[in-house]
Amino acid sequence: MQTLSANVNNNVPNVAYDDIYLDAKGNISLSYDVEAVLQACAQAAQTVLGEIIFNVSQGIPFFQTIWNGSPQVQQYTAALRVAFLNVPNVIEVISLMTTQVNNDFQYTAIIRTTFGTGGISG
Repeated sequence: MQTLSANVNNNVPNVAYDDIYLDAKGNISLSYDVEAVLQACAQAAQTVLGEIIFNVSQGIPFFQTIWNGSPQVQQYTAALRVAFLNVPNVIEVISLMTTQVNNDFQYTAIIRTTFGTGGISG
């Protein structure tokens, strides 16, 4: 698998991916295999339900699970798991932990792909 690489938000490793960037040689940076799948998973975790105009059923239902009234942590965690499993080349979500720190919801996931196993958080 190959995808465009994305800078990490505020240069904090494995947090949230932002924009594509140029590598040291001035070329658009590419990610391969495990790193590409993990980037796709991190981007899936940031996609709001209904945001993708050609498939409005994809995305995390942030409004329904987090932003509306009291947080529904179990539904949020389940939506993350489904989003990860829908990414091509993901075999299983080995571990998925979600936590609430003040008003922030965070996750840490270990994901097994067809290329190997890796972790992300956001």
